Amino acid sequence: MNPGDTFEGRGLLLEHGRLIAAVDYHLTIPHETHFVINPSGSFNFDYEDHLAGFILLKPDDAEKISLTRYTLEMVNKSKKSIRVERRYKEIKHKGQLRVSFWVKVV
Repeated sequence: MNPGDTFEGRGLLLEHGRLIAAVDYHLTIPHETHFVINPSGSFNFDYEDHLAGFILLKPDDAEKISLTRYTLEMVNKSKKSIRVERRYKEIKHKGQLRVSFWVKVV
């Protein structure tokens, strides 16, 4: 993974292997300028530590979500452990109402 990489698609949100909801996700690693301006103080270049973004859920599914850890199964069937940091806002996505949540890969 490199700065500026973006991962988006339709996936599944799992908790302890159990399906919670289908989600649309948009995750990204900040561009290199983020690391130059805001250095971490170490020379560790594991950019995946900075992977974060949004997941979008149907309003009914959003009620099931708490601010905790989940597993995100991505479109390529790979899995990432994520932490839901906060509920963001309601938006229209592809003409349908969705609730967005800010997440970080942990």
